[in-house]
Amino acid sequence: MKVMLIVPPWTICDIRAHDTQGIAGKWPPIGTLYIASVLRNDGFEVVFKDGAFYTHDELIQDICKEKPDALGAFVIAMFWERAQSLFHDVKKCLPDCYTFAGGHGPSALGETALKECPDLDAVVFSEGEYSTRDLMRCLQDKASPVGVAGIAVRVDGTIIRNPDRPFIDNLDELPMPAMDLAYLKGYRPSYGQVLYLPSMQVISSRGCMNDCLYCYRLMGRNILRYRSPANVVDEIEHYVKRYGARDIKFWDESFTYDRDRAIGISEELLRRNINVSWWISARADTVDAEMLAIMKKAGCWCINFGVESGVQKNLDTLRKNLTVEQIIDAVQLTHETGIKTFTTYIFGIPGETFEDGLKTIELAKKLNSFITEFFPISPFPGTDLWDLACQSHSFDKDVRKIGLLKEEIAYSPDTMTHAQVAELRRLAFKAYYMRPAFVWRYLTGIRSWFELKALFAGAKTLMKFTRKKENC
Repeated sequence: MKVMLIVPPWTICDIRAHDTQGIAGKWPPIGTLYIASVLRNDGFEVVFKDGAFYTHDELIQDICKEKPDALGAFVIAMFWERAQSLFHDVKKCLPDCYTFAGGHGPSALGETALKECPDLDAVVFSEGEYSTRDLMRCLQDKASPVGVAGIAVRVDGTIIRNPDRPFIDNLDELPMPAMDLAYLKGYRPSYGQVLYLPSMQVISSRGCMNDCLYCYRLMGRNILRYRSPANVVDEIEHYVKRYGARDIKFWDESFTYDRDRAIGISEELLRRNINVSWWISARADTVDAEMLAIMKKAGCWCINFGVESGVQKNLDTLRKNLTVEQIIDAVQLTHETGIKTFTTYIFGIPGETFEDGLKTIELAKKLNSFITEFFPISPFPGTDLWDLACQSHSFDKDVRKIGLLKEEIAYSPDTMTHAQVAELRRLAFKAYYMRPAFVWRYLTGIRSWFELKALFAGAKTLMKFTRKKENC
């Protein structure tokens, strides 16, 4: 039985504002490749196509040429409409092809996705490896999918929501993602997020123990599962030997939640003498000097801290469970260890004022990270922020316009206008990146050709972006 997994066609223009497209990159969809690996290990023939490299018509032609028995798509909320169009056209040429969808968009919509898309046969919710495998087994055996945990299905015109599937407890049992199915030469990471090429991505844990207002937890809220240090380093070593990887980006929500495991991964990398640089995300209250020192020795070069705001009441609104002082201490300690930081900030938090935003800009300058990003707050379906934003008359619910990196400002709080949120971003980028001290520090800290390219791409993007001034 042949199963084809796809991402609907998309371009950088769909997810990035025009002026910032020059620094944007793209990664293989690691979640989809995990599913591909599980299916392949179960005996299915698996084909993968990423719509990043196809137009709609080109992808339809490829699908019809492959003639898969089942077609599954990974869909984010803003691409839901084009996914529906794709399924419709697939059914025209392959009426017997079984269609299913997963990812943040369908997971948030639930069985509504089946109501909105009559050409869709099933939806896989949340963590999809075993739910997809069991659904494909049913198709292969010509058995009813009713009862398969973690999915909703259409059976004889009736939509049935099956019971939820428990999260995978032992992540070590999963095979490595099927990176060999992806067109790796076509991908390039965003500038500022890796040190060297080739760079590969790794997920060493799933879930998050925090409960942030704006975040949708596809892999579990208030639940966290870990891979063992040996299992994680096995994957890194595989990428080094097979693909010549020199850099690893960890996609964990917070790599340092479990201190002993973070140290264990570092020690395992040192024990095997694996020479790679790596980038992680961490909460400010989960790092300490001893852990940072061994991580630095093992190759960690940058830590992403989600700062979000320089005003405590706004952090509290976001349910960050952090103080501004904790954030300052963590960033300064990381710098003292010799590890760079990548800090992110949000404008448009419910209750935030323009003056609050100016204070956040000042904190960003004080923390003085290697790279800093300033985002408009983005309510996505399935988050508590979405429910809150839907109460506002100024919120545009068109999911195609919602995104951290989009041109449009989809939501602003009652205390600010959309134009003020946009202006804060413009002021922030200008105030942060046009400081002579920042430019000198970046220039003297360049360690690779990729970083040098990032400098020129970033400078070009910055000049375009900061020339724009919104009316406040």
